[in-house]
Amino acid sequence: MTQQAENNTTYLWFDYETFGANAIKDRPAQFGAVRTDASFNVLGRPIILYSQLADDYLPSAGASLITGITPMTLLEEENVMTESDFAESIYQQMIKPGTISIGFNSISFDDTVTRFLFWRNLIPPYTREKGEGRGRFDLFPFIKALYAFYPDTLNWPKREDGFVSMKLENLSKANGLSHEHAHDASSDAYATMLLAKLICQKKPKIWEYALTISRAENLVKLMSEQAPLLYVDPFRTHERSRGLRPVFPLMESPSIKGTWVCWDLNADPSAMMTISAEDMKTRLFVKAEGREKGVEPLPFVMINLKKQPFLVRGIGWVDKNGKGLFEHDAAYFLANAQKIREMKDRIPALNSLFAELAEKDSQRFDNQVVIPEEHLYFNNFPFSDRDKMTNFRKLSPMEMAERLPTIGYTKDELIRLTLYFMARNWPEETLEPDTEAQWRKYKMQKLVNGYGGSRTFEEFFSEIDELEKQYADDEAKLQILEEVREYGENLLADYQG
Repeated sequence: MTQQAENNTTYLWFDYETFGANAIKDRPAQFGAVRTDASFNVLGRPIILYSQLADDYLPSAGASLITGITPMTLLEEENVMTESDFAESIYQQMIKPGTISIGFNSISFDDTVTRFLFWRNLIPPYTREKGEGRGRFDLFPFIKALYAFYPDTLNWPKREDGFVSMKLENLSKANGLSHEHAHDASSDAYATMLLAKLICQKKPKIWEYALTISRAENLVKLMSEQAPLLYVDPFRTHERSRGLRPVFPLMESPSIKGTWVCWDLNADPSAMMTISAEDMKTRLFVKAEGREKGVEPLPFVMINLKKQPFLVRGIGWVDKNGKGLFEHDAAYFLANAQKIREMKDRIPALNSLFAELAEKDSQRFDNQVVIPEEHLYFNNFPFSDRDKMTNFRKLSPMEMAERLPTIGYTKDELIRLTLYFMARNWPEETLEPDTEAQWRKYKMQKLVNGYGGSRTFEEFFSEIDELEKQYADDEAKLQILEEVREYGENLLADYQG
């Protein structure tokens, strides 16, 4: 029995279907989940939830073509919820002690959807990720690590270009797993569970290690040892090394909390002695066109611990199991690691170079327009405000309307966040003439003027026009597009009356 089972841990396998690909701006349509124990036995019934679409937002028609869900079909769903109730139901599932919430590519998308869904609805965005045995895990980076270290574990489907496909639906099919309805949240959640179960059956120790190393405290401990590591670079899985990079942790980034600056041990560390501020500016991040012009990127590797990178101690694997994947042997990488240890006095100067570069970059965001429900990552709010938001949620809609003028936040922006929360969920019960006018003006700014980068009516209908041309002979897709257009036209009529 694993340690997780002994601690009564349960896995909540989950997925969203959304009305667009922007995890911060776009809204969820469906949530699907299945809970299992640590031995993958299903507990209870599958969870399928639908959320109403508020009228301060326009969806992407392309997303509806993928999922088959349109704003009009949501109007016909018997169990569709206000977004507030939708968010609360998900929160209660994820907040249960011992729950590890697991998705497929969830760190890059679903976790962000969850945080901003909770934030818009005055729910603590991070509580479900830690405390009382809770956690989160993304199967997708682990799949890439499995391909890098133990490719014989699964059958790997190929794309048309000959590279391995790591899409959930393709992996499920290639390995004989049930995945009846791709891009249906409940089906995707169940397929994620089956894939993980198969991996655990074949490589139980690797599965347990992946869960353990995914926790932030364990990753920090690993980095702090400042010894050579093998890192699975998620952007290099199609290269000769299958994404494996020998690295040496140098320091935590002075500007990006949770990100560590490492040195790629393929490169001679002696180069660190002469890196200048100009080198940092021109060579830290080099795009493809720069590489084509001969600009060599600096061999720093930035590893964000919040994204659950897959890291293992030791370089011996390079010779024992990884022969042919690397240009150099383990001795070469160990020699470079020793050079770095002998150059530890250079680290403070590198720290200053990174800090100076970050200060210049931060100026780009000084005048950025961010709407309240998308402001989560830009400011830290006092705990007193967070407590007020939590308590405000407990009120009835009528009590909310009475309480809003005297809520007493320390930041005025939270007043707008709270007003918009009320207006999206209970406009008739909570809005007075003055707040209704404020809400209408805000919607006009977003949907007509594109405030904060919001999708406008012009962009919305333009996308539909293009898709209708593209799928002119596909009746099923045209029907979906017609429903999405009808929703937009109904919404637009409210601004033309």
